[in-house]
Amino acid sequence: MNSHHHGERAGGARVLAVAVMITILAAACAAVLAAAGPAAAAGRTAAAQSVLTLRTAGDHDALWLVSPDGTAAAAGTLPGLAEAVAVSPDGSTVAYLPNQGKPYIWIAHGALGPKTISLTAAGITGVGGLTWTAADRLMISASTSGKYYDLYTARLFTVDVKTGSVEGFRKLRGAQPSADPGTGKMTYVHFKKLDNGNAKNDHTPKYRESMMMTQVVGGGADVILDSAEYRLFYEQRAFSAPLLAPGAQWIMAGRTGSDPEVTYTLYDGVGYANLWLTLFAPSPQAAAWAPGGGKVAFTGVPETPADVFDDGCVYIMDVDSGQLTRTPKTLLSGLAPGWLDGVAWAADGSLVVDALDSNVLGQSGKVLLIGAGLDTVKDLGEGHLSVWVK
Repeated sequence: MNSHHHGERAGGARVLAVAVMITILAAACAAVLAAAGPAAAAGRTAAAQSVLTLRTAGDHDALWLVSPDGTAAAAGTLPGLAEAVAVSPDGSTVAYLPNQGKPYIWIAHGALGPKTISLTAAGITGVGGLTWTAADRLMISASTSGKYYDLYTARLFTVDVKTGSVEGFRKLRGAQPSADPGTGKMTYVHFKKLDNGNAKNDHTPKYRESMMMTQVVGGGADVILDSAEYRLFYEQRAFSAPLLAPGAQWIMAGRTGSDPEVTYTLYDGVGYANLWLTLFAPSPQAAAWAPGGGKVAFTGVPETPADVFDDGCVYIMDVDSGQLTRTPKTLLSGLAPGWLDGVAWAADGSLVVDALDSNVLGQSGKVLLIGAGLDTVKDLGEGHLSVWVK
């Protein structure tokens, strides 16, 4: 899971229209849309897992462990409100980032916590992304100047969760890191300002945004998987939150702009784009790879324009067969009145999805358990930033 950002909704028929465009290049199989299909993670056996979720309690978040049958038990508290979460490779330890980019990391579940790791001694003033690179090590994206985290100038740092030590990672500038501890590879996004603009374009800066691949351990040159140049007239991204699959053979990234849509692009491990999937949806970008790495789940709305604000859904893409499946159109009706924000896989192929009510501020939303066949749903109660833990 990554940080969640909610953009403004654009008005008119464009928001209410839902368009799904699937383009498979010659290297990929044809995609088939179905109402439901198998979603079990290949090569993995089911393990005893529970959902760890957060429930807002005033000025802080409380942790709750929820079993698949809906039984919930209090599991501690955080010092404040969280905005991002990441689970260790073995599923035993959970790290959170505080909201507003505050320079701390909270380890709130597992044998290594609970603890607060301060980043201020390393000169960090804001943090905006995290990923596990090993069982006891995190990679973060952080700023060392200014009052807030700056996506465009942020740098990469490693954090030893056991000792709390923080070190710069090869002096690299980068944001939104995503690592695969099994292969030691990591993707991230690099920004370079090309100019500051001029009077003709209202002094709007021009950037080159690049999706990068690097080896966390052992060195080696960074590889540019893809890049794009644009003038920053509005908040836009070419490679938003690139998500590296287990095995590092696939990457799922989003393209976002001024309208409330996400164009998901599936890349292979060397940066070749294999699929474009455009969803005009009033919801943030949210995707997750299955434990085996062969399937990716992401949230959106059905492909018909009616009631898009009321009918969220979950898609699964099988990258080997090219098959695309989703929850039936009305399965989540009434359960997701605003948007789906976050999705996480269990070892048995079931999913938890956070459903947030965009009309009610300050509430945690609810946690939905979706069966491996994408045809059943269970309301697990209040929560957000939900993940599976052992």
